Amino acid sequence: MKIFISKLGSALFAVILLSSPALAEPTHLTIRAKAHDAKFIGTSMAGADVQITSVPGDQLLAQGVILGGTGDTARLLINPIERHQQLSTANAAAFTTTLDINEPTQVKISVSGPKVAGASAAIQSKTLWLIPGHHLDGDGVVFEFYGLTVATVSPLPNQPALQGKPITLTAFVTMMCGCPIQKDSLWPVNEFTVEAWLWRDSTLVKRLPMAYSGKTGVFTTTFVPTAPGGYQITFSAAQDSRGNFGVSYGGFSVK
Repeated sequence: MKIFISKLGSALFAVILLSSPALAEPTHLTIRAKAHDAKFIGTSMAGADVQITSVPGDQLLAQGVILGGTGDTARLLINPIERHQQLSTANAAAFTTTLDINEPTQVKISVSGPKVAGASAAIQSKTLWLIPGHHLDGDGVVFEFYGLTVATVSPLPNQPALQGKPITLTAFVTMMCGCPIQKDSLWPVNEFTVEAWLWRDSTLVKRLPMAYSGKTGVFTTTFVPTAPGGYQITFSAAQDSRGNFGVSYGGFSVK
């Protein structure tokens, strides 16, 4: 009788164990964003937003901001990287999280940045599988962002100007990581073409080359309006050698 009960108890325990949901296992996940031909996007550019959702279902699993330093210049840009060599150093910008998952889970990771770019921020996403207890840390998942960050310096929004009088147009251009564009740097000025496109009533009236001002990342030109009205400006920057491009907008009114 005792043997019968023991076997019955073991059978019941096995049924209960098999019917119970698997316990969630902490699974580490690291996310980084790197500017193409440059360094990591981090705190100096206000970081980059991260959102992790389940696939399917679109359930939010984690969100946060990539913060930290731009990483090691020599490792990222000067010395050749060998297979299995880690790109990131201890202070390199990252968003780290721990997901509690109890089964192989497909996730979608979306990154938007750099945050200083505002509405012009680039957006990327990847879909991948995570296995409970198998961590994705170290370099983690690295998003490579093509593009340049362009900011309008002048004129100020709706700044008044006079017909026949020159107005100064100024834009600030930098790599997405904030790395400096200047004469003596890894990103020399002569690799970049910066222009101001001027529109009036949806008609392009002038396309002006912009010259390096001598200050890091600052490009400037002047425009003499010949007619009154509202003008829109498109500032464009191109690094053709690396396929990086960026845009910002401005505007002014002429009396």
